[in-house]
Amino acid sequence: MSVLGEKTEQGLKVLLTANAEDHMRLKAAAEYFEKMGNTETAKDLMDKADVEQGHFNAIFSTLVKYEGLNALVNGMAREESEQHVSEYTNVAAAAKAEGHDDIEAMLCAFSEQEKGIADALNRAGMQKVIEGMAREESEQHVSEYTNVAAAAKAEGHDDIEAMLCAFSEQEKGIADALNKSKTAF
Repeated sequence: MSVLGEKTEQGLKVLLTANAEDHMRLKAAAEYFEKMGNTETAKDLMDKADVEQGHFNAIFSTLVKYEGLNALVNGMAREESEQHVSEYTNVAAAAKAEGHDDIEAMLCAFSEQEKGIADALNRAGMQKVIEGMAREESEQHVSEYTNVAAAAKAEGHDDIEAMLCAFSEQEKGIADALNKSKTAF
């Protein structure tokens, strides 16, 4: 996997966010025009929203290609946890101070949802970590134990072979447990 330069990476992330925002704004406006009966404007705006979605998808794919999905998901989780939740909380506090209890209530509810999004992203990242551990347990460790056990047997160390074969079975059990735990997230 190649590495992006710092400015390219940051620029792509800014563009990713901008395209997501533009897509949502255009889609929301299109839905309002549709409700008002202005279907031509609604269709035009929805077409533009689809273009923004296409740009988002291409940039997201590029970031996955260069950073990997795990790194991108972990970054999104961090951003949800640190930035979005605090932004909602700050704006909610300002709305309350200015006498807008309804806006404060809405934003506090959104803040809780943002925490849920962060949790889901964190679980997704953890799921990838566990998948990697399970793969390593089943592919690497089991074969290493088996290879060393075969060498020990060939060299006349039946006791070491027996021990390592038992460990190999335990490693398979660990891999199975890790695979089962993926669904816990």
